[in-house]
Amino acid sequence: MSAITILDLARHRGAREVDGSINGAEFDRVGLPILGGCEICHASIAAYNAYPSKSGYLRCRDCIDDHGWATVAQANHAIFGTQKR
Repeated sequence: MSAITILDLARHRGAREVDGSINGAEFDRVGLPILGGCEICHASIAAYNAYPSKSGYLRCRDCIDDHGWATVAQANHAIFGTQKR
């Protein structure tokens, strides 16, 4: 199972924390959603519990299985290619 969340990926892409939190504008700036729904079970998910999947959609922890990435670098490259942060 993948453990790479949208929050992990946002931090990797340079989202800046202010007073220990990252606001929605920072997620937008780095090209990531802060809220969404699981592709499989349709649960509401947020950056801390949303996993990017190889299908191109978000999934929850129960549904990600082996459809995610092992590292944030792999996820970043697969999703954004060589696009700058």
